[in-house]
Amino acid sequence: MLRAGLSLATRAGGAVGRRVEDASLWAIDAALGSRVAREAVDRVVASELAERAVGQALEGPLVDAVARDIARYAVVERIADRLIAEAVLEHAVDRVLEGPELERIANSVLDRVLESEELWQLVEEVAQSPAVTDAISRQGISFADQVALGVRARSHNADAWLERTARRALRRAPRERTEP
Repeated sequence: MLRAGLSLATRAGGAVGRRVEDASLWAIDAALGSRVAREAVDRVVASELAERAVGQALEGPLVDAVARDIARYAVVERIADRLIAEAVLEHAVDRVLEGPELERIANSVLDRVLESEELWQLVEEVAQSPAVTDAISRQGISFADQVALGVRARSHNADAWLERTARRALRRAPRERTEP
């Protein structure tokens, strides 16, 4: 009899406990959905304290932990797979190929190459080579013009190759050739 009474009390207590938990969750949901809660969150996020907390988090070991987890859980690969599956990446490549971005990127890369010390060391070495000095002496064209023509031809060939490769990867028809 005592056992039955304890069992009944436990079951009743469990039901009461669940009702108290449900009421607590309802009260929390109501508080979180209120205008006061939204305004409080807005104020906290806009505060100097939040800015300081974010700064300390980024300064500390959190960034390294996040980077490790991004690598461990293959986050970049999963995002890339999703972008590919939903044709977002294809759309971005189309925008680059068809917009002014490609020319801007190519010009930026070319500017950096032309500013590099290594390029000018190479040009100097080539200019001093016997084959080049011999070619210059036999032709009326200047060395600078030869280099410019060579760079222009290689740049054109590289541009054409990049465009063909991108179009092939995106399964696009080759661009119609226009005569200069």
